Amino acid sequence: MNKVLQYIITIISFGILLSNSMKIGYIDSNRIMNELDEVREIQVELEKEQRKMESEMETLISKRDSLIQSYERQQILMNDQRKLDKQQEIQQISQDIERFQMEKFGPNGGEIYKIQNQLLAPVLSKIDDAIQKIGKDRGYDFIMDAVSGALVYAIESHDLTDEVIDELRKNSIENNEE
Repeated sequence: MNKVLQYIITIISFGILLSNSMKIGYIDSNRIMNELDEVREIQVELEKEQRKMESEMETLISKRDSLIQSYERQQILMNDQRKLDKQQEIQQISQDIERFQMEKFGPNGGEIYKIQNQLLAPVLSKIDDAIQKIGKDRGYDFIMDAVSGALVYAIESHDLTDEVIDELRKNSIENNEE
């Protein structure tokens, strides 16, 4: 709700600051994603991959649990070196489980996220192409995403990047001369 309010405030601000001939639109990216069959197919594919990875992880966890149970039953009969070896083996598989979890599901580049990005890239490109076409064909100056508040389309005449860079360079030259 906060993002919607933020979006409304942004739109009102644009309306106040800019002329009446400015044309602004918005999209609901969640709705677009929910209604595309391609996205549903990707979700099914991702769920299959995730179940496969979770199965691999469960196998590792079962192996560790089995080692722990075996160790606990037999530790009384083990000499110190054998105990140490088993403890290290248990510790190693625990580390393998953590590493596997981070590699497959980690927030910073886990394999599942890489697969998701790879599968979604063509769909996101199609969505962007549609937004760009509608923006151009219907004469919009700006199109925003109501979900994220992000600007998803703007006509090039509103791009001030070059002017900002020129101004910064000018200010840098003036400061160096002082």
